[in-house]
Amino acid sequence: MLELARGALVEFLAMTLFVYFGCGSAASNAHFNSGEWDASSVTIIAFQFGLGITVLAYATAHTSGGHINCAVTLALTIVGTCHPVRAITYVIAQLLGSIAGAALLSIATTSSTDRTGGLGSNGLQSTDVTIVNALVAEIMGTALLCFVVLESAVNGGAVTTEGESMIRGNKQNLAPIPIGLAVFMAHVLCIPITGCSINPTRSFGPAFISGTWTDHWIWWAGPLSGAALASLVWLLLKQFDDVKGKPEDSRSSTSSSGTAHMRTVITSSPVV
Repeated sequence: MLELARGALVEFLAMTLFVYFGCGSAASNAHFNSGEWDASSVTIIAFQFGLGITVLAYATAHTSGGHINCAVTLALTIVGTCHPVRAITYVIAQLLGSIAGAALLSIATTSSTDRTGGLGSNGLQSTDVTIVNALVAEIMGTALLCFVVLESAVNGGAVTTEGESMIRGNKQNLAPIPIGLAVFMAHVLCIPITGCSINPTRSFGPAFISGTWTDHWIWWAGPLSGAALASLVWLLLKQFDDVKGKPEDSRSSTSSSGTAHMRTVITSSPVV
């Protein structure tokens, strides 16, 4: 129980920092040319969000697992590396952290510096963007992120690990780097469409503090659908790996290979 409380506190702190610095970069660096996003502004904000996840994942992976995103928490729960009780606890901590980060940001941001319409809140970025556009963008962006998380941090056979998944307490290796790059990639595409959420808990705090609730359901439906899609695809791919990795002469053999390790991770539920 103490370990769970510590993990929840770390998720709260990480989300507070992520919203403050990530959404803060959106609030203070959003620039437009004739109503369209300026390319340099998109790049700066995307880099800030990607770098923020990289830094915070390195800082928290060994204690909380470095979720910092309820969509990632959902993906890890679906594949069996996060117990449902831990998932619920983390999501609550993430939501509270998002509110705290947005509240702090509201103190630091004035109406003249916040060019996003509400502390970096998400929204359809032009009249040409439809709900379908927004949903597809958020689903694909979150699917990219969650697939990279599962392949680089959970898969013990990945080049970013040393035969162990990046679960709490394990060696972190290089996984946060591709995860941060995936966040950067998603933001470059999604910012001009939705402002880029791919993280419902990141979107909740700014919306709560600023009262910006227009189309807010999209920032939950899209990312959570993308996380579920990536998780199911990943589990399907693991089935092919399991078949390929079985020895010809001994189907009961359990080697120390990445495949055997992954089978253990997927089928066991960590103790909360």
